[in-house]
Amino acid sequence: MTPSDLIAFKLQPALAECELHRKRLHQAWLEASGFDVFKPNSSCLPTEPEVRTLDQLVFRFGRLQDAMGTRLLPALLQLTQEWQDNEPFIDKLNRAEKLGMLPSAEQWQLLRELRNQTAHEYPSHPELVLANLHQLLNHVPMLEQAHLQLAQAVARVIGATANG
Repeated sequence: MTPSDLIAFKLQPALAECELHRKRLHQAWLEASGFDVFKPNSSCLPTEPEVRTLDQLVFRFGRLQDAMGTRLLPALLQLTQEWQDNEPFIDKLNRAEKLGMLPSAEQWQLLRELRNQTAHEYPSHPELVLANLHQLLNHVPMLEQAHLQLAQAVARVIGATANG
């Protein structure tokens, strides 16, 4: 696959998918940030409309991180010839961090852990669910920053590829 094929068939579609998830995540984050349930010392539970927004938040957070980790980052590392198939993912994250593609491999792992925690429901422990959701809500800007940094790396690499 030539660099231009890689850009057209892998990188650009992955970038577009990530941007769609980011926009929808951001909207859900804006809405959820004002929910009473997340205010200090709140004892209320989310309303049904708030639950739908929180579901969207969890869904888009997971989808954005998944798309970044399984499509965008691999395509970018392949284009820069930094991808090694048999290498552990943590090594790929560390390489991406060193190349300035991601803010931090450690942050990425934290975001993944938050995503996994909120993917599971605990109906008998609503306080745990809300605590996990609150943590996820607080870390949306961190995921958006990682997305922005990856998108900027894509722009730099595409520019260098076009000029090289």
